[in-house]
This record gives sequence, C-alpha cells and structure tokens, in this order.
Amino acid sequence: MDDDVPLLIPEVNPDHLELIKVQRQRRGWSGAIVTNPNCSTIALVMALAPIHQAFGAKRVVVATLQALSGAGYPGLPAIDMLGNVIPFIGGEEEKVESEPLKIMGSLVGDRIHFAECRISAHTNRVFVEDGHMVCVSVELEKKATPDEVARVLAGFSSLPQELKLPSAPERPVIVTDERDRPQPRFDRDAGNGMSAVVGRIRECPVFDIRFVVLSHNTIRGAAGAAILNAELMKAKGLLD
Repeated sequence: MDDDVPLLIPEVNPDHLELIKVQRQRRGWSGAIVTNPNCSTIALVMALAPIHQAFGAKRVVVATLQALSGAGYPGLPAIDMLGNVIPFIGGEEEKVESEPLKIMGSLVGDRIHFAECRISAHTNRVFVEDGHMVCVSVELEKKATPDEVARVLAGFSSLPQELKLPSAPERPVIVTDERDRPQPRFDRDAGNGMSAVVGRIRECPVFDIRFVVLSHNTIRGAAGAAILNAELMKAKGLLD
C-alpha cells in the first residue's frame, strides 16, 4: 500500500506502472517493487472495476468463500475444516476493503487518488480445494439493469489482451447466465485459470446490483498474476 508501489491488476490499472519512475527516483533503485493484490481482491476487482468505470460504485458489500489452498501449505488442519466453514481469515477483510480503492484509483502526477467507494467485507474459509468465490452487492452512481451490467462485463478487455501477452486470457471476464454458476469445480480453470467468471447478475433489493464472481486463487490470485505483471512490465520496457 506504499504510495509509490503499484498494486497491479494488468487489465485494470496498467497505467499505475508509471509509479516505477517515482519509486526509482525516490529510493535510488535500478529495480522496482510491483505487488499482487490479495487473491480475493483480484476476483472482486476483475468484476467490480468495469462496473465502476461504466456506472460508478458508491457502496459495496462483499462476502468471500475462500478455498483451502489460499491458506498455503500445510494449511488448516483437516479436523478444523471437514464439514465446516470458518468465518474469519486474519487480515483478509482489511485487504478486501482497502486494496480495491487503490487499484481502481486514478494516477495523478506522482500519486494515486483512491476511488471514492466504501466496501464492507466478510471473509470465510470453506472446504473447497481451489477457487475463491465472492458474493457482491453494489450501489451504483448511475443506475443500470442486470443486462447492461452483463454487457459491460462480457465486453471488457484491456491492454494485456491488446498486447496478446502470453498469460493474458482472451476474455478476462466471462459471464454465465446459468442460474447456479459459477462453481469452483467447473469454472475455476476458465481462461487457463486467469479469467474471472461472473454469474447470477440480478437486481439487489437493498443496493442496485448483485452478482457472484469466481477466480482461481493460486493462478489468477497468485502465481499467474505475478507472471502477467512481469509480462506487462517486459512489454513496456521496464525490465530492460
């Protein structure tokens, strides 16, 4: 979260790589630090950022269902997780509430102006091997129908797709209209694990729109994200 360190999702905020110039100048470095967001943040923002860009997001309520692999090796004891859900993951709620605001923020000069959006998060560890699911309700600045939101998400593409980066999925966001999808077992490997799958887009009786988004937490949410970051940096000449 340092103000001169890009918190990068290449499809969402590739322009934040301009901070590397500021970082190198301030710190006297020839290299640079570019960081991945939290794995659940990536799933959320892959869907939320296009919506925010098109309609504006004012308030967001999020509930995550996070896979076992997100806890790392050796992870949680089987006796704790078998037939169970743990409604606490240390530090996760704070990350999911703060990181999207930096990622969706605007780069002005040598700093990022955070997005003016409020996020409330509940994070849960569930008995699933891979794939983080996020249930999201959004209050919009500009009202939109579920069909309009679905069209924005399905049509979303960005610089990694234009550059045809090796790890970039052809469709960064895949929209499904099946009433019971996405599901980790069937959808986590979409786009070789680099796409976010969004479903159940519908009206929200409290806010405006609600939906479910799923992504592979150890591919898009971790190793694959770092590789795609490096590919974008290479394409922009930042590794030369």
